[in-house]
Amino acid sequence: MRSAGRPADLRLVGLSKIYGDLAAVHDVSLDVAPGEFVALLGPSGCGKTTTLRMVAGFVPPSAGAVFVGDADVTRLPPERRDIGMVFQNYALFPHMTVRANIEFGLKCHRLARAERVQRTADVIDLVGLGTMADRYPRQLSGGQQQRVALARVMALRPRLLLFDEPLSNLDAKLREQMRDEILRLQRQSGVTALFVTHDRDEAMTMADRIVVMSKGRVEQVGTPADIYDHPCTRFVADFIGAANFFEGAVEGPGDCRVFRCRGGHVLPLPTNAPSATTLAVRPERIAFVAPTTDGALAGIVTRVRHVASVIEYLVTLPSGEVVSAQVQRRHAVPQFCEGEAVAITWPPADSILLPS
Repeated sequence: MRSAGRPADLRLVGLSKIYGDLAAVHDVSLDVAPGEFVALLGPSGCGKTTTLRMVAGFVPPSAGAVFVGDADVTRLPPERRDIGMVFQNYALFPHMTVRANIEFGLKCHRLARAERVQRTADVIDLVGLGTMADRYPRQLSGGQQQRVALARVMALRPRLLLFDEPLSNLDAKLREQMRDEILRLQRQSGVTALFVTHDRDEAMTMADRIVVMSKGRVEQVGTPADIYDHPCTRFVADFIGAANFFEGAVEGPGDCRVFRCRGGHVLPLPTNAPSATTLAVRPERIAFVAPTTDGALAGIVTRVRHVASVIEYLVTLPSGEVVSAQVQRRHAVPQFCEGEAVAITWPPADSILLPS
């Protein structure tokens, strides 16, 4: 959780990294509050890992600065930044036991033996590996190895904890379990965390705030709810979750504005809606209604998919536009078949207006 009244544990000021003619990271600025969990989210090649490695000290920035607390660490080596990092491949020593792997970093920092033993025991208990302290990495599951990697870093008690896509090597069910485990440990310890991922579900379920990146730039920073409900760009709207997009223009007076689509249909908007060239709506906001409902769009169901508790429909409009709608599979909720004529609508407040 965030701690009020304290300076940021991490501050990035105009951080950039240039490789020849390529700007891998361009002018990234960000404050991360004490105890906050922030996710850097974006597709491969967007600059999120390069940003993390500049924070860690593994990659020198071409411009800008990195502050940990009040200290400018931009030119300091990694070991002098008070930062711990959990890698994608765990980076455990195969010839060392769980206990020895965790204690290794403490020896490098020249802690007294009694302190090393106590810290190692504390974090082993914290990550729930008390019965496995004398096992080797090859004797552990992927999730257990990830816990050891996390414990090894947490034993150092860093001010800032960095994660470089730590769950990408795990299967889907184990990823979900480790999300909860990492978040529990982060909350319990109060350490500030910066987490790199390309998985929007990881970012949405774990982070206090998300930094969405594209082509080396920050597209938007906000809470998961803010970014999902109020994306600033089409890229963010599309990357953070499924969305339907309509091209057109906003028309009419401020108290009675509509969005006229290129396909010819007119969509109602909230009062004083801003000008925009794209309207987006999330599939789960769309409802199936009677054909006589005001403002409803007529269409034909062209695909039906059953995904766990959700039914996904594709509805083709007379204009040729295809709309995705999702409904929960519940008792008494009507279901439709391919080829069936339907009508759909959604509340004007659920329309997301985006610039060109």
